[in-house]
Amino acid sequence: MSIKTTKAAITRLQAQLWRNTQYLRHTQKQLALIDRASPASGHRSRQQLRALQAAIARDSANLETLNQALIAAIDSQANPQIQEILTRRYLGDEPFTAIAAAMGYDLRWVYRLHARGLGTGAELLPISTGNG
Repeated sequence: MSIKTTKAAITRLQAQLWRNTQYLRHTQKQLALIDRASPASGHRSRQQLRALQAAIARDSANLETLNQALIAAIDSQANPQIQEILTRRYLGDEPFTAIAAAMGYDLRWVYRLHARGLGTGAELLPISTGNG
């Protein structure tokens, strides 16, 4: 999995975690209301709650694995300028124009160094973490 693919997977997992956390909060509120009305009718909601908690735990573990793989791939770069560009881009989510300005480089040079960085270190990333 390449650095760009890993970053995209991280972004997807972060969105999925956010949605599941929101749904978990909603389900917890609904369960509290159901339990007040009829404790027996809350069984299905409690099952959903446990499933959501398990999904959140699994996704959090996958997210941590992907983040560590991304950091390892960036740290494996021999060129410190490429490391800085990849760190700013994929860990700091900075746009290329801001990276070029901060480093005092021409934007095209930043693109070239970025491309070089993507061409190396990709073999360090896991092939699949499974997010389903």
